[in-house]
Amino acid sequence: MRLHEMRRYDLLLIPAAIFLGGCSGESGAAPQRPTHAPEVSQITFQAVDAGTGAALIDRRMTVRYLVRTPITLDTTAVERVAPEDPYRIAHPVSSDSLVVEVRLEAPSYHRIDTVFAVGRGASSGPFTVRMARRLARVASAGARPPAEGGRPPTAATRPPPKGQAAPAPTAARPQPSVPRPSAPPPDPDARTDRTALRAGDRAFRKRDWAGATTAYERMPQPRSRSSSYARAYQQALVRNGISHMKLGEWGGALTALEDAVSFGSPGLSAYLYLGMAQCAVGRIDDGRATLERAAGLPSSVATSERPSAAALLLYGRAGCSYREFELATKAMDIVRTGGKAVKEYRAFIQRGEAVRARTPQLNDALVDARSKVESIRNRIRRGGGR
Repeated sequence: MRLHEMRRYDLLLIPAAIFLGGCSGESGAAPQRPTHAPEVSQITFQAVDAGTGAALIDRRMTVRYLVRTPITLDTTAVERVAPEDPYRIAHPVSSDSLVVEVRLEAPSYHRIDTVFAVGRGASSGPFTVRMARRLARVASAGARPPAEGGRPPTAATRPPPKGQAAPAPTAARPQPSVPRPSAPPPDPDARTDRTALRAGDRAFRKRDWAGATTAYERMPQPRSRSSSYARAYQQALVRNGISHMKLGEWGGALTALEDAVSFGSPGLSAYLYLGMAQCAVGRIDDGRATLERAAGLPSSVATSERPSAAALLLYGRAGCSYREFELATKAMDIVRTGGKAVKEYRAFIQRGEAVRARTPQLNDALVDARSKVESIRNRIRRGGGR
């Protein structure tokens, strides 16, 4: 089962700070009162190598998790397990759902932070969590010592005949320095295989999001971050992040987009979609800061796409407010955050509908914004219930 078959928030990436101190159990929120009879909820997942789809090459993997909902559990765990075996988390809960923050660590792979959610009394999984392998460190070769023997002896270096004194050394005449034109350094990525990148682009244009993510994650990483392939790789990471967002795979989206902005000059799109993904997983302050950074980079977008990009910034900001609305529990907070989100979505819709040459992403955002406005109104009419 692919991760996108989960419910909308079944898989979210969370900030690493949550896990400082080995998944600290301090939640900082008031305990929740039981609302239902306790029922066991369970989640099953398994980590695989993102490049091969097979089990991790490491013999052991560390699993850390923290129960965030219901807060009354406030449970943490750290365990070393065999990566080829599915891992199961089960807890009796009285609230509507069980939400668990998970961190997976293996020596040969990049760490991944994920959130799983399952309804009370339900079972989810087994889900597949793809972990990206770390680049192997290649030791640089040292300078080779000069070979023995060297040049044949000359009159200056040949030993004198027997019985004769060695001639006095003569000063070497300085040779005029002739500047030589420096050749451009070779491109270390000139022969990098771009088959996976092109396959991902084809799937992305066809809106085959699952095919795009599968292809993009097979891309070889660039050896140099200044090569032409590195720039193409960076842009493909953004498209990979968008594809993960379409599938609801927020962990994969954040991994791809954070990698994209780690390159030089990532451009507006990388920050725009990273900000959207951060807000979607509850990192609202980070998301808003990232979107503000994106707003200062309009020149990095093609002139024909700038109106769509400006409208999508409004959509991203509205999405941050919508996430605040979803997290609100008190009646006053629900009305306040809902009203703010509706106002921002309306401003985006007005701006987006005025764009003549809309990108596919803008059209999708307009459809989603109208749906979100109706969702907010329905929740407020019900008195704040979900």
